[in-house]
Amino acid sequence: MRKKLIIGSAALPLCLAAGILTHMSTAMPAAVVIRKLAGIRVALALYRQEHKTRPATFERVLSEGNLEIVPEIKLAWHRQRSKVTDVSAFEIKDTGAWNYVNDPTSAQFGLVYIDCRHKDEQGRFWSEF
Repeated sequence: MRKKLIIGSAALPLCLAAGILTHMSTAMPAAVVIRKLAGIRVALALYRQEHKTRPATFERVLSEGNLEIVPEIKLAWHRQRSKVTDVSAFEIKDTGAWNYVNDPTSAQFGLVYIDCRHKDEQGRFWSEF
């Protein structure tokens, strides 16, 4: 009886680790992620059309009502997120999240991109979209 208890208690951490590994290795399909990215970019285009300028922060797009909520993104080996981070330049730091270049002096000012070094199921780098 004692051996069963030891084996059973050892299996729990292994099951938890397997569950975490499975969750971390899963990703939304590329088509879903790209559709969500396109929606964010449409919201930015609407903001720009209304205000004749790009927003200084992505929060302005939300506060002005051009986008109700930031869509979730879940890429393999990254946590699920639903936030756009303001950055000063297009630079891949591999956060697995949405980034917005908000520096007016940057050539990429106004760009929203996927901050990830990994590839999608088609072999394309996420940051290329």
